[in-house]
Formats: sequence, C-alpha cells, structure tokens
Amino acid sequence: MKPLEIRNLTIQYLTHRGWVEVVSHVNLDINEKNEILALVGESGCGKTTLGLAVAGLLPYNARVINGYIKISGKDPNSNSVRVAVIFQDALTSLNPLLTIGEQIAEIYIHHFNMHKREALEEAEKILSEVGLPGSFINKYPHELSGGQRQRVLVAIAIALKPELIVADEPTTALDVTTQARVLNMLKNIVKNQNIPMLYITHDLALVAHMADKIAIMYAGQVVEYRDKYSLFKQPLHPYTRALLNSLPRVDVEVSELQIVRGEPPLPGNFPNGCRFNPRCPLAFSRCFSEEPSVKVINNGFVRCHLYA
Repeated sequence: MKPLEIRNLTIQYLTHRGWVEVVSHVNLDINEKNEILALVGESGCGKTTLGLAVAGLLPYNARVINGYIKISGKDPNSNSVRVAVIFQDALTSLNPLLTIGEQIAEIYIHHFNMHKREALEEAEKILSEVGLPGSFINKYPHELSGGQRQRVLVAIAIALKPELIVADEPTTALDVTTQARVLNMLKNIVKNQNIPMLYITHDLALVAHMADKIAIMYAGQVVEYRDKYSLFKQPLHPYTRALLNSLPRVDVEVSELQIVRGEPPLPGNFPNGCRFNPRCPLAFSRCFSEEPSVKVINNGFVRCHLYA
C-alpha cells in the first residue's frame, strides 16, 4: 500500500468569475515510507493547493471535481488519517498566547489521551529530538529565533506520529545556514523514522539536496515526474529545461543567466493546446491546438508533444 497515491485529481476554486480550475488531472505517488517527493513550480501553479488537498485542508471555496487522494489507502479527510503540515511562516503558525510546551502538549492530549503533566514531559523529549533544550517548553514563540520556531513546528509535526508530512516552503524566511540545518533535520526524520514527505518549493537547488523524486508543476498540471538523478541529468520537458538553465552554475563559466521568458497563465485563462506554448521555444503547430497527453518514461512521465 502506497504512502501517497493521487489519481486524476482536479480542483476548482469559486471566484467572482465562477468556478476556476487550479489543479488539473494530477497523478503522483510516494512509493516508500522513507521517500521525499518534491513538488516544484512557480507561484500560482497550484502546488500549495495540491498540498492542502493532501492534508485535507482545502478552504471552503474549493472543491474536488474529479479524481482522488489516498494516504496509506485512506481518504485524507478521514479521522483515521494523520497528516502533519509544516508551513513556511512559523511565527504565524504558532499561537503567540501559548507557551511552546502547551502547543506541543496539545498533540499528546487530544490525539493520545495523555494527561497534561505527561504531555509536557513528552514535549520536552520531542524538543530534544529537533535540537532544542527541554527548557523551551516555558518560552513563548516571540522569544525564539526564526530557525528555533521552525524546529518547533517540526517537533509538533513528528509528535503526531504522522503517516505523511506535507512541508510547504518550510525554510523560506530563514538564512542559508539555518535553512541547511532545518532541511538536514527534516531529511533525517524522513529517513530514520520512515515518515514520507511531500516537499513543496520553488527552489531547485534545495530539491537537489532533499528529494528522491521530483514533480514539476506548471499551470495546474504536473508536466514532468521523475527521480531526481534522471531529471537533473536529462530534463525532458522544455519548462524543466528552462528552470534548470536559469540556475546559477559554479562548474561552468556563464556570461549571462538565462530566464524563462513571459508569465505563467492565470487560472481559468489557460491557452489552447499545451499550457506552456506561449513561452516554449520548441513549440510547433500541434502544441497550439492539442493538449499533450502523458508519456510514461523510465518509471516517471512527461506531458509534452515532443515525446508523443
């Protein structure tokens, strides 16, 4: 049974223009309990919406009109499923009026029926697992640094003993050194505690360090899904190539960084045919009239007419 299975998932939001599609026919898997799947794409491509759907946290104005999500064979909205979410802004994710200990203890009290004293003892232990002193249970969020607050969110996540972690840009607001520490900690938790992770980001450099498999999203669709080494060695989709070509390189001399020209389309205003065709340097006539289907390649897939 797979830790995560997404099949033909389509999600819409209700806006002033009516129902608008933001995620279109997505198929993804996490096959192993120690696997990290990275979801990569520009802002507005639908990756956070997909993460919220996996966690069962879609807002009131969203609806799933097609497909399904299974976490270890269960519906994410079921009470029997435990999914932990780590958001990017720890300060707004933590309650400023409660101590760190009280916020971690809530997990043990409500999910494992512990008494408060026992829950606080467990909170001290879980803080030590993420590299923080047990005395932090008496501190408030504003007394901690950004990196320390992010570690608290990780502690809350693993205290739940989740079947899956969804990490949405968990290190965006951190400096490079602190970012590396938090990411290494997350990776060690996945590998040592067998808790699979859906890691959402726009940063391919971080993906190279963190992920086992990578899904590239564009305009609500997954356009390429492959293992990390294959994707970085030989990217298939023109959008994936453009993203990789825009990264700074230390192994070759580059006079000017390449950019992905143009802007991604707004949800509900996708072009006919391939959604990347206005920006694609390899587009040909078929790309403007026919939406590409998925082509299975080496235990992954690409959505592009070049491989039809």
